[in-house]
Amino acid sequence: MNRLLGFLVVLCWVAAACGTSADTTVPATGATAATTATSIGVTAAEPAVPAAIETVPAAIEPVTDRLPADPDAPMAEWVAGVNAAGWDFHRHLGGNAVSSPISIGVAFSLSRAGASSDTAAMLDEIFGFAEQGSHSAANAVGLMLAKASAEPNTVEVANRLFPDDGFSPRPEFLDTAAAHYGATIQPVDTADGAAAAEVINQWVSGRTRGLIPVIVNEAVVQDQELILVNTVYLKADWLEPFLADLTSDGKFTTDTGHSVIVPFMRDPEAVDRRYVRMDGADAVELPYVGRDLAMWLIVPHERDGLAAVEESLDAAALVGLSGAARQGTVDLTMPKWEQTLAPPADLFEWLCPLGFCPGAGFDGIAPGIFITSALHSAKVIVDEKGTEAAAATSMGFELSAPPPPDLTVVADRPFLWAIIHQQTQAVLFIGRLVDPTA
Repeated sequence: MNRLLGFLVVLCWVAAACGTSADTTVPATGATAATTATSIGVTAAEPAVPAAIETVPAAIEPVTDRLPADPDAPMAEWVAGVNAAGWDFHRHLGGNAVSSPISIGVAFSLSRAGASSDTAAMLDEIFGFAEQGSHSAANAVGLMLAKASAEPNTVEVANRLFPDDGFSPRPEFLDTAAAHYGATIQPVDTADGAAAAEVINQWVSGRTRGLIPVIVNEAVVQDQELILVNTVYLKADWLEPFLADLTSDGKFTTDTGHSVIVPFMRDPEAVDRRYVRMDGADAVELPYVGRDLAMWLIVPHERDGLAAVEESLDAAALVGLSGAARQGTVDLTMPKWEQTLAPPADLFEWLCPLGFCPGAGFDGIAPGIFITSALHSAKVIVDEKGTEAAAATSMGFELSAPPPPDLTVVADRPFLWAIIHQQTQAVLFIGRLVDPTA
């Protein structure tokens, strides 16, 4: 029996910001880790690959050079659409939630390069992709994210195609993957699913500094025709780091009203920060060194007020916090936390009601190809560590008592958080913390 053609997209986003957890395998450089993975599986209606399509070269190299950023690309439209879709997916998740709008957006943007016209139209409607220029926009965003790499921060984006050694996608698809996403190629024998999975996992583990040691298993890879993997690694230090000596246990009231004891990080004294007084909540900006990236912490006034706060927001309002912010002294207390979206969320539980379901066609990859699965997983770890120099700057003391802060925020109740790339306004991560111990 001939094998069905298969196509699987696996995207891993790893962000390290402000402190490495003791049980991670990242070198001790004072970085927080955040990881996501998104997989999109596609299969085929036709059992045979046309002989006219040439075999993918064995060399691990792009099929064409990556293009420079196009200044006329509809980047703002691409980012706004991806942010809106990501916010919608976040609202779909219940309880503790963590996801990466940019990872999901890049996954479907890249997949769009092989979509049939009907499928492309559905993706455009859901993600706000422009009919023309969506790949140029994704390329521009990716290159701008890479520019955020400046000591002590690191942002690395990588894409790799792992085709079965007997399968070749359309050259046009490979050209787009390379020119706009910088994808390299490494053929594998997916008839041996275990061996192919090991090759892919080794690459992912290396690109993510060991934070994602395994992203695919034998069953996922077995007899697939193409596995596309994206990884993004980000390490960033708080501009105003927390002092570990000031971290102490305190009570966090969960969404069910129960109290749990968790470690809280505290400012040694009120810090000059940007903040927004919202209806029903206070939002505080925590920039990273270089200010290319920032986390926004949104803490409701009421212990059970998070649902109402989220209901009042949309993606535009979330990224608009920066423009509405005022400068002042903020006395901030927030928990150390770690969140994981596991097992991976089935994106079709969110997408199918929007009209995008398994079976959507991707003839641009190869004749008869259609999508079968779409999964997303994520992880974030937040603590107080930063660079040694940054930690030293927060240890200064005033000779006289400081004035009272403009705002005091104690995140001891369910809250919303988001990490935003300042220049593009792309929401890289978003999460809801209702129980730090869950």
